[in-house]
Order: sequence, then structure tokens, then C-alpha cells
Amino acid sequence: MSDNEQHIIAEFDKCPGCGSTNRLAGSVADEQKAKGLLGEDWKMGIYQMGGVIVDPTKVNQMLVGTRVPVVSALVDVCLDCGTIYAVRLERGERALQAVQMPPLPPGSPMPPMSG
Repeated sequence: MSDNEQHIIAEFDKCPGCGSTNRLAGSVADEQKAKGLLGEDWKMGIYQMGGVIVDPTKVNQMLVGTRVPVVSALVDVCLDCGTIYAVRLERGERALQAVQMPPLPPGSPMPPMSG
């Protein structure tokens, strides 16, 4: 599995509130597909949320490159009843990366070194 690859674990094509298939981002995506501007296999939503599932108190003990689980949910809105719901759920893994400190403003003192 590549670093950004996720696998679909569930898809929901109908609103759980009213059973409609008419979605906000989904309808705009359909218009773009009809114009040839979006691939047929793309599924769109109003936003995607998720992240790495790791204990933040233990992440500093893990080596860079350690594979950690990642989950995401693609969410859209029903145009018939307004229900916000997940249209796709995914999970996968990614390599843990080194955390970089943001650059300090000019003239700032260096933070103390732990040790």
C-alpha cells in the first residue's frame, strides 16, 4: 500500500433520512462528469474528515517510518431533506513522518534543548 492509499470500507448512495440520491456536491460532480471535466470514478462530497489513529502520548516513542492507521469520511448533504451524511468511509495506513518545528521569527531566542 502506498503512503496515501486508502481502501473503501463502506459507501452510502442514499440519504439515511429520506432515501434520496440527490446530494449537493454529488449533483455538481455529475454536471462536471457530463462535461468531461471529472472522471466517472470520482465521488465528491462537501468535505472530507479523518486522520491518523495514534495515541499522542506515545507518538514520540515511535520511529519515523512506522506504519500507523488512517481513517477518513467523505461527507455530503441531501438536497431533499438537508441531512448531512457520510457517502464514503475509508481506512488505510501511512508512514509516520518527522515533525518539523516552524521557523522562529528573526531575533527570537532558541528554545531550550531537552536532554
